[in-house]
Amino acid sequence: MRTNKVAVVTGASSGIGAAVVKKLASEQCKVVMLARSLDRMQHVAAECDSDFKPVPIQVDLKDTNSVKSAFEVIRKDFKHVDILCAVAGIFRESAPIRDQLDSEWDDVMETNLTGVMRCIRSVWTLLAQGSSIVTVGSVLGQMSQPDVGAYAVSKSGLAALTRTAASEGVSRGIRANLIIPGMVDTPMNQKMANASDDPKKWWKTRLSSIPMGRAAQPEEIAEAICWLAGDDAKFVTGAEIRLDGGALLGLQTKLNKKI
Repeated sequence: MRTNKVAVVTGASSGIGAAVVKKLASEQCKVVMLARSLDRMQHVAAECDSDFKPVPIQVDLKDTNSVKSAFEVIRKDFKHVDILCAVAGIFRESAPIRDQLDSEWDDVMETNLTGVMRCIRSVWTLLAQGSSIVTVGSVLGQMSQPDVGAYAVSKSGLAALTRTAASEGVSRGIRANLIIPGMVDTPMNQKMANASDDPKKWWKTRLSSIPMGRAAQPEEIAEAICWLAGDDAKFVTGAEIRLDGGALLGLQTKLNKKI
């Protein structure tokens, strides 16, 4: 249990972030929600079963001043932070590198990598002894695949950022770890599937590469994030934990068969 701990969750309006908010709130954490959509955060907060209702703060991770202002509010209202769960991220099915637009590249980097750095930088002096940072990467940051360069690079860079935070925080008792999901059944993926010519084929193609044959549910990823954030994982820092249904294992098996 994490009763009365102050937890900040980015990307809190839907998907994995919303699942993390609900899980932490159920354990009586004082949860601060950060996302762009205030309405959606309020809807998630209303669904939480807790004595302390999560507090939504509207923020744009691509805007340094917006992030700084959000954490100034947190400092004023809560004085310290025990947990930072950096869940927010965007995906763009971009063009091949030869056709990559600067605007698309920058949009992904600003949210998935630089935005996380802004949050860690802003929360650093608020983090209490024994506090925890959990970031959310992607299996695409560990494998090569065409036409997802910006997203893959942002998530690979996030792994390095998390290791850096772990190494810089260890002397203060601050832990930092990375969760690496594979395919997750989130609104973001549902939106991409529905925008395709054949949503069923979109899902079938992606699930065919997962040995366990299905996408993860946001709640499954949230369970792992919350475990890392809690005292049960107090000897874990600088770790990268993959929850991909065996996707990388399946890829390696296919490669071995070709050799």
